[in-house]
Amino acid sequence: MTSSIVADTVTEESREQPTVSFEQSLPRRWVHRAANTEVLVTSFGERGENDFVLGAQLPRAHALYGPVAGGHDPLLFAEAARQAGLVVGHVGFGVPYGHQFIMDTLDYEVEPEALRLADTPAQIVLEIHCENVKRRGKTFAGANMHVHGYRDGVFVGRVTLPYSCISPAAYARIRAGCDDFTDTADQAELPEPVPPWRVGRDCPSDVLLAPTSHERTWLLRDGRTHPVLFDHPVDHVPGMTALEAARQAVRSEFCPDTVLPVGMRTRFHNYIELGRSCFVRVHDEPIAGDTVRVTLEQEGRVAVDSTVLVRRLSDETRR
Repeated sequence: MTSSIVADTVTEESREQPTVSFEQSLPRRWVHRAANTEVLVTSFGERGENDFVLGAQLPRAHALYGPVAGGHDPLLFAEAARQAGLVVGHVGFGVPYGHQFIMDTLDYEVEPEALRLADTPAQIVLEIHCENVKRRGKTFAGANMHVHGYRDGVFVGRVTLPYSCISPAAYARIRAGCDDFTDTADQAELPEPVPPWRVGRDCPSDVLLAPTSHERTWLLRDGRTHPVLFDHPVDHVPGMTALEAARQAVRSEFCPDTVLPVGMRTRFHNYIELGRSCFVRVHDEPIAGDTVRVTLEQEGRVAVDSTVLVRRLSDETRR
């Protein structure tokens, strides 16, 4: 991962694409969300075999991914790309609703200047190319999805998102014996969080880290009651929750300095189970540049491993 992004050249050929609309959000079920306000994707079109163009609108204010240093939160862009991947699966490749999308990698990098706040929401064109498309018979089974985002023709960032799709029956076999949301949602109160200002948050309910006796190690407050991170019942800690926990650990590591997570390279090795202790650790092994490695560990094994590329912010641009 490098500390800067070279913007892709938008050729005349790449401009010949389906009409992108930002008039209204796509149906909630296409992006696996329960709340209309959480749907970021606004249109879908096909440009060719395994090539798609979607619209996404990033709001100027969001319940969790609010403005950072005068710009849109990079994780909001990553979430838009994740939702776009679900739309491509269901609409582009015909994945039935109820099938599970399994993500083992999510990498993103953004150009912060292209995500500056304006007088209106940011309208993003997402150009998506799918490689290594897999099928089981005639049924789509997965692909490596590459997303490039543009705002008014200016390169915003890229996301790499390989995923696979499996039937409800296959998923049930994988998750046999695991607790579901209803078994854990009413458990005892989550542990007390670290002070919100340490992790770049204003509200204690948005804090995913609780202190431990070990340096640079926190207990994950899995956020199972959070209306954004747990928009609907699931049987494990969602991937975007893991990314937010890693981001908060990095913010705490640099505190009192403010840093922006302009890139993350994340591997999901195992599900993080609800109701079981999970530790978030910042590692001190040397990595080139302003990058930090964070792991989420449960029952003695690494469930999520993320390398976070940060940009230090000046006093004038801090949140």
